[in-house]
Amino acid sequence: MSDNAEAKPVDTKASGVAALKEKTGVKEASAGGQVADKAAKEPRVVPLRIDRAAAAIVRKAEQNIRPQGVRRLILKASFVLCVLIPTLLGAAYFLLIASDRYVAGASFSVRSMDNTVPGGDFLGAISGLSSVGTTTTDSFILLQYLHSREIVEKVEKEFDLRAAFSRPGVDFAYRLDPQAPIEDLVDYWRDMVSPSYDNTSAISKFEVQAFTPADAEAIAALVVKHSQDLINRLSAQAREDAVQFAKRETASAELRLKVIRDRMRQFRTSSSAVDPAASAAAQVELVASIEGRLVELRARLGTLESSLSDDAPSVVQLRKQIAALEQQLLEKQTEVNEDVPDPLRSGGGLSALLSDYEKLKVDLEFAQKAYAASLSALERARAEADRQQRFLAVFESPSVPELALYPYRYIDTALVFIVSLILWGIGVLLAYSIRDNMQ
Repeated sequence: MSDNAEAKPVDTKASGVAALKEKTGVKEASAGGQVADKAAKEPRVVPLRIDRAAAAIVRKAEQNIRPQGVRRLILKASFVLCVLIPTLLGAAYFLLIASDRYVAGASFSVRSMDNTVPGGDFLGAISGLSSVGTTTTDSFILLQYLHSREIVEKVEKEFDLRAAFSRPGVDFAYRLDPQAPIEDLVDYWRDMVSPSYDNTSAISKFEVQAFTPADAEAIAALVVKHSQDLINRLSAQAREDAVQFAKRETASAELRLKVIRDRMRQFRTSSSAVDPAASAAAQVELVASIEGRLVELRARLGTLESSLSDDAPSVVQLRKQIAALEQQLLEKQTEVNEDVPDPLRSGGGLSALLSDYEKLKVDLEFAQKAYAASLSALERARAEADRQQRFLAVFESPSVPELALYPYRYIDTALVFIVSLILWGIGVLLAYSIRDNMQ
């Protein structure tokens, strides 16, 4: 019984080993109980972590191999949707549908009658600012005017723009609604008219697009006509402003001259002196003569006092004359040097009157010169107003085009392809970058 009990587990293990060997195709000699004991004593093999990681990488690679074809298919589909289809649509439009657009234009320059500084054009050509001034301002005003509602309304009165831009043969992208409001017409006009300005040469030009050669030439001619009217209005307004300014300056100078003359008249009336300067000169001459007379009498008195007594009649008479002259001299000096607060008051000091008179005289002379200068400026302004100061010099008039300049059919198609390809490439790069960051 004990032998059978001991042999049973041995036989079971041996049979398991034998079955394992049969599955792997390996044949081994049975060693009975020794092989079974040896198999029972061997340690169990545990897989390492690095082996697990390697197995995971292999499984992941196997999984990535499967959707790679799907990604390629999506990439091709996106290329078709984002590049090929827009290119085909653009080619169909530009090559088959887009209407021919004819271009007519003109080149001109805003000229001025003012004299320019010699050498200014050479320096302007170097700096790129050859026409800094009113003509440059007028040129930029004209460029803005070519895109304004005013010129659209004026051209619309002489030419049916809505009918020209809404012809049946015009493609859907450029056809204008015949019932479009004026705001939409102005926006459409700004797309069809292209003005430009060259700072170096001070030359302005514009181009008008239309769907027939006759329409392009007619619209361009009307644009030139109304541009000339604008420059003429600006020139006339500038001349009128110059004349009005000169008139205001002349009126102001005349009023100032009248005020100064009234003050001078009041001064002469209150001082009772037509010419205080002449009166002052006479007073000074009188004082000088009195002083000379005193010197002479004092010399005679000294001579007589040396030979006669003090009670002598001649000595007494000379002393009385000297005293009278001294009193007179004192009065005249006081009259000349007296100063009062109000020089316009009757009886004022001669020096104060002379000072105020000289001030009034200087003001009067300045007012007279200013009035004369303002009159001269007014005459010059009127003379300048009689001639045109600025005008529009058109050296390239509009003509009837023979070939359609727009659209650039093959170039526009190539641009559609290039732009679509660039956008598609950017999108693909962004998609792959996001996928890599998510992993």
